[in-house]
Parts: sequence; C-alpha cells; structure tokens
Amino acid sequence: MIRSVAHPQTKAWHRAHALRYRRTWVLMAGVVLVALLLVASGRFSTVEWPALIGAVLHTTYRLALAYALALVLGVSIALLVGWSPFADILFPVFDILQNIPSFALIPLFIYFFGFTDQMIVLFAVSSIVWPILFAILTAIKSAHRDLNDAATIFGAKGFRRVPFYLAPLSFPAILTGSIVGIAIGWESVIGAEIIANTGGFGAFIKGADAFGISQAAVAGMFAILIIVFIVNRLVWAPLLAESSKRYAE
Repeated sequence: MIRSVAHPQTKAWHRAHALRYRRTWVLMAGVVLVALLLVASGRFSTVEWPALIGAVLHTTYRLALAYALALVLGVSIALLVGWSPFADILFPVFDILQNIPSFALIPLFIYFFGFTDQMIVLFAVSSIVWPILFAILTAIKSAHRDLNDAATIFGAKGFRRVPFYLAPLSFPAILTGSIVGIAIGWESVIGAEIIANTGGFGAFIKGADAFGISQAAVAGMFAILIIVFIVNRLVWAPLLAESSKRYAE
C-alpha cells in the first residue's frame, strides 16, 4: 500500500490556519463574554435595545445594498478596462479619482439626492467601489505573461477573454477588494447617517444623548463586531480558502 506523505509546508500551513481559526473564535468569544458581563452588570441599563438593534440592522442593510451595487460596478468596469487597450491610460485617471476624500463629495450627494436612503447608499458605493476596482486592475496588470499567452492559445480572445480568463484571474482580487471595501463602507454608511440623520446606527448614537451616548455607542460597537465576525467566518473565510486552492498560480 502506498501512503501519501503531506509536504512539510502544507502541514505548516494547516497548523497556522488552525491556530488563526482558534484565535479568532477565542477573541470573538471574549468580545461576546465582555458584552454579556457589561449587560448583566447594568452598564447598558439606559440603552434602548430594540431601537439599537433596529438601527444596527438598518445600517447593515444599507451597507449590504451599497456593497452589492459597488461589486457590480467595480467588477464590470475593471474587467472591461482590463480587456480594453486603454488600461494603461485609465489606471492613472482612476487613481486620481480614488484619492479624492470621500466626505468632501458628500455635499454633492446631498444636493442631488437629499437626506435620503438613496444618498447614503450611493455615497457608500462611491467609497466601496475603489478597493474592488483597483484590486482587480492590479491583479490583471500583474498577471504573468505566460498566463496571457496560454489564454490566447486556448481561444480566450476578444470578448471571450473576459469570462474565460479575466474573471477567474480576478476572483481572489475581488474577495480581498471586497473585504477592504466593506471595512471602508461601515465608516461611510455610519458617517453619512450621522450627517443626514435619517435612521440607522449613526443617527441613533447622534440622538442618544438622553439615553447616554457612550453606552449606546459601545453597545452598538459590540453588535457591529459580532456581525463583522459572523460575516468573516461564514462568508469571507470559506471563499478565501476556496480561491487559494482553485485560483492559485
């Protein structure tokens, strides 16, 4: 009988992955335990929990919608630009647009959309789209010439190059760009809610003076941390592991 022997680097990678996995769960368990102890001790006695949970879920909904729009927009533009011969020209243009401070543009969004849900979502899209767009463009631009040549030899020419070569090549970049984009999106959505005062967690902590703003902010922070952890463990971690196996060069 022939027994397969795992490569030492593979064993080391699995040990490191298992260690990070355990540390993540221990850290999250600590966050939940601290939150429960604070609740039990009466630290959050002045917080209106139904209102807070509703506000956090409203913010999460806005963020999810903004991410979905930014994902479609960023992936579409990046793949079309990567497919076109104008990539080297448009890359610096996108770089300049990305460096414009996001909150410097919020008066324009308020002017055109008012203090509405649409304004908050579209403003968040303008922040989330850039990490996704640049991650994909960088992956396409830095791809080995051998991969380009192989794609051409196997018939990935013209528009066929997008679904059969550029899209699989960009999948890991889409994931990493999405993780960074959503992290920025939390800041954008909550900041816009504070400015627009149209519901959500930002508006909740802005108007929570009567209930103790520090307690509301800390309680909301724990709630958002739990949501971020759940999404990371159930969505991003499996997708990153799958992409590292299927799309590694």
